[in-house]
Amino acid sequence: MTLSRFCTRFCKYISGITVLILCLINSPSLHAQSFWGYQTIGSHTVFFSVAWQGKKTWLGAGYIYRDFGKTFTDLSAEIRFPLAEMYKFDNYQVIAGVYKPTVIKRAFMGTAAHIRIKKGTSDSQETTQVQLALTVLPSYTYAASLNDGIYGTTGLRITYAPVLWASVKEGGNAPSTQALAAHKLELGGHFDLHSERTLGLSLNGYVVGSFIPQKSILPQQNRWTGEGDFYWGMTYPRRKS
Repeated sequence: MTLSRFCTRFCKYISGITVLILCLINSPSLHAQSFWGYQTIGSHTVFFSVAWQGKKTWLGAGYIYRDFGKTFTDLSAEIRFPLAEMYKFDNYQVIAGVYKPTVIKRAFMGTAAHIRIKKGTSDSQETTQVQLALTVLPSYTYAASLNDGIYGTTGLRITYAPVLWASVKEGGNAPSTQALAAHKLELGGHFDLHSERTLGLSLNGYVVGSFIPQKSILPQQNRWTGEGDFYWGMTYPRRKS
């Protein structure tokens, strides 16, 4: 990649994120919440993330829209780039999906379904994976301020994430594709808090088990590895009528 192309792509990426943030900050009707589980009255959140996966650290940014009903439904979209390789723009993750608690009370069950699109590029290989992540979070509200204090939840996190479709391209050869190329299981915990309606934080830590068939086009991996992610979201006071 030439220097001019890198500068052009980098400026487009930074400009897009900046415009999104400014538009949301300047909206007079903004409310917000942290990622996955915080029981608040917010409708919009801009968030940032840091994820640890193996030897790579990923930086991400995204948006959550909360739709209210008997409980609520969070619709989210996020994009991540590896910290050491952001300038290449050929390694990334896109995550989009829905989160919903089954009932609003002190002890509750959170449920989620997300599509994850992951692209990785090395010197000789380009890999693309499409995963479906199905998650349950048995959770407990450990703090519930009736005013503007701290409110937060904690719980277990169980995710089944089959690789619905995978593509591997070696050099200049045509890519090889495969359905259900692997199965992944993520087991761990979740913690979040929301303070004074200004800052939402959440932390997920878990181990990932990879179960890859012998005939899979994906490389064989160690069965269990540790991963985690940290989210923080910008939150705003409720608009007064």
